Amino acid sequence: MAKFCPLASSSGGNSTYLGASGGALLIDAGISCRRIETALAAFDDDADRVAAVLLTHEHIDHVKGLPVFLRRHPEAVLYATAAVLEDLAPSLPAGCATEAIVPGEIFTAAGVEVRVFATPHDSVGSVGYRMETPDGRTFAVATDLGAVTDEVRAALLGTETVLLESNYDPLLLRMGPYPPYLKARIASEHGHLSNDDAASFAAELIEAGTARFFLGHLSRENNNPALAQQTVCGALAQAGARQGADFELAVAPYDCPGRLVRL
Repeated sequence: MAKFCPLASSSGGNSTYLGASGGALLIDAGISCRRIETALAAFDDDADRVAAVLLTHEHIDHVKGLPVFLRRHPEAVLYATAAVLEDLAPSLPAGCATEAIVPGEIFTAAGVEVRVFATPHDSVGSVGYRMETPDGRTFAVATDLGAVTDEVRAALLGTETVLLESNYDPLLLRMGPYPPYLKARIASEHGHLSNDDAASFAAELIEAGTARFFLGHLSRENNNPALAQQTVCGALAQAGARQGADFELAVAPYDCPGRLVRL
């Protein structure tokens, strides 16, 4: 059986859990080690079973808890692009196990097949992950991307469960308190995905077989969970899909675990 859950998803901290028969994976460790350990214990899992931490990129909201986690759980291997590993090297525990990855690569960790795909974001090396468990369940994490590229689309189409960024509402961003340069960064093709873009892509995904959606990395200032959910559900309804019958959708909470999917 596979278990999947976003542990937190916001600009304040990001981490996602995937448990499988051969162990567990963390995608990012942007919350404290204690919070990760507590969440996994609540899922009847143990942080010592984490075989790998898969980093999407080096921004602090994705790596804040990483050094402590790797010190407390030295058996976990850290996977990230070479540029991200180089950027983080001064903060990593001495002797921790690392593996440099490249977009397009497929590797196996904890018995899970992991496909790496590039995401357009203003970091030294941003990626997302598509994962397939030994029993054939597929999951993907795609946050921190300013646009849905052909590479992102190819990686996610056909995935059963997707954590997809729905960061901002364009009107709230435009009318909000951020300075112009930051608004431009967020809305750029190397910034974040809007509710409208997430909704459009979700409609593509459901046509290709995605059944479960988590909307993630919502901005506290430029979005709200009800608005993100309404926008995406509206697009799926226009595509002829019925919530509860054809798909399940939840918004990943800012700073606590979301709904646990067991498959």
